[in-house]
Amino acid sequence: MITLPKRVKATFLRLKRASGSYIEIKHIKGYFFVYQSTSRWDKEKKKPVKVPLYIGRITNAGELISAKKRKPRSIAPQQPAKEEQPNAESPKIPETAASEEKTYKYERELLRALSMNGRISVPVLSKIVGAKEATVAAQVKKLEKKYGIKYIAEIDTTKLGYIQFLTTIKFLDTMPKVSELIDIISKDARVQMFFLAQGDFHLVIYALARNSSEINSLVTEIRKKLHYKSIVITAPVEEDYGYIRLRPEFIELLKNSLLVREYAVLKELIINGKIDFAEIDRKYNFDKGRSQYSYYKLKQQGIIKRITISTEKLSIRYIGIIVSTITDQDKFTENRSKILLNVTNESKYSINKYLLVNDTISPSGVVFYVPVFNYGDLEETVEEITNLDLGIRTKTLIITDIPLGNFCFRNFDNTYSIQEEILIAQYNAKPKPKIDYEETGRIKKERKAYSKDIRGLKKEL
Repeated sequence: MITLPKRVKATFLRLKRASGSYIEIKHIKGYFFVYQSTSRWDKEKKKPVKVPLYIGRITNAGELISAKKRKPRSIAPQQPAKEEQPNAESPKIPETAASEEKTYKYERELLRALSMNGRISVPVLSKIVGAKEATVAAQVKKLEKKYGIKYIAEIDTTKLGYIQFLTTIKFLDTMPKVSELIDIISKDARVQMFFLAQGDFHLVIYALARNSSEINSLVTEIRKKLHYKSIVITAPVEEDYGYIRLRPEFIELLKNSLLVREYAVLKELIINGKIDFAEIDRKYNFDKGRSQYSYYKLKQQGIIKRITISTEKLSIRYIGIIVSTITDQDKFTENRSKILLNVTNESKYSINKYLLVNDTISPSGVVFYVPVFNYGDLEETVEEITNLDLGIRTKTLIITDIPLGNFCFRNFDNTYSIQEEILIAQYNAKPKPKIDYEETGRIKKERKAYSKDIRGLKKEL
């Protein structure tokens, strides 16, 4: 426990009251350094990590010497002014989690187009953003590096006979170790993701099953292996917005129910959505063009919705969850269009406002997953939803770790969302213009009609 001089303590307490957030003071080599406790989302660890933000130094006289602002393009850690450092062994002041990154001119438009069609051609991208092909190609490469873009296939599992289920677990006594959870839960290929949370429950599992009997058997088996007292709730959910990426192990589970070419295409595209079809043909010894044919057939059937992207490098602090339970069904029905509009609202960041939105059945409600870039984002979203007067009760949770699977971080074009379709069909909303992301950019030749003469030769009509 630091014993602070009277004037230092008075300044520190005054600063703490004014900041409205958690701050701490460190006594190092005779100097008093003040930090704000912040966090950022670590993509490798899949959880928030603490990042202290240096605020300044308090002198023995009680004067606060604020930290100098970093230059926007500087990537070096911020240091106290030379005269403020006690000696060469003083600690380095870490970078802030909210440091500014360079934004490219067509960043939002390109991320959206790639989210809608990861295999889109440069000529079509050029047409969409209204820039030269060389400029577009260069910016795409920069965005791929900046955000660690991964290309993946978005699959409609309902077309494969599987329903999505959400299981929440609250442990009553002891919490299992993460390594134990990974060892037990990840072995079942039907589980696509599980994460740990702070709040009313400790563990959430997203799994795919063909019916309620199958999911109940899966959850029961997991509980038997864990040997911890817990309260478990399982219910089917509809993926109304967003996407949870499939594990390759799930495609292996389908191997015997798919054609060999379909299995190969799905397996390869959920790992690398931009893989060349010729490479798949070579890898599985298919005749030339068979993989490409299977891909378009799967798209036509709706099994493959699109090749999309996930931005793997984002400076988000954490992922927040808003769980809403309907308490007044009449009011919710009356004001439903408001929440549909809220979901499709443009985000102020480079990815969508919500990573995922699920309709739940037991209890009836909606679950929103919010990427939190700055403090106050989650609270702001909760306030927006509360002000819609939907007849719901909300509570929030924070994801602390994602040991298995992940969300899809992208910029989906909301004119193609289910919410937009409902607004048009049921609430007479005016349709918004849509961009054709499937356009090839080639001029289609006009098909001519032919007939055959008596000799069997083609004759133009």
